[in-house]
Amino acid sequence: MRLLGNIMWFFLGGWLLFIAYSLAAIIFFPVFLPLFRVARYALWPFGRAVVTQSDLKKYRAIKGLPADDGEVLKAIGGILNIIWMLTFGWLLALTHIVAAFFNLCMFFLIFTIPNIGGNWKMIRIAFMPFNKVIVPQELAEEIDLVISKANLNL
Repeated sequence: MRLLGNIMWFFLGGWLLFIAYSLAAIIFFPVFLPLFRVARYALWPFGRAVVTQSDLKKYRAIKGLPADDGEVLKAIGGILNIIWMLTFGWLLALTHIVAAFFNLCMFFLIFTIPNIGGNWKMIRIAFMPFNKVIVPQELAEEIDLVISKANLNL
């Protein structure tokens, strides 16, 4: 099902989003790699999810896995997020909102319905891509579950 969703996403504009994110990554060449990961995510979004660095750090601490101390990188990521929001972030987030709206208008074509959720899912990372990690959907669900259980002391 994920493969089918990704194929439909690709043909209904995913390739255009990939080009837009890739151009933004080229313009912001010092941080090309994290932005190109987002561009690949924009090309095939189904089956993967976005997790914040802080949630990943909590998950590693709870599971007893080695964690890196990236406080300096977190601060740099925050500054880069602000710069990104003022330049490309709001444009790409607006693109996803408009695409979701047009897919919603075409709901009678059943195959556009998954793209609505895909676009809503992409808004968060389009607006602030730094300090985020793209992981498989199953791992993202496990991270949420483990952190929720730890917060409830289960």
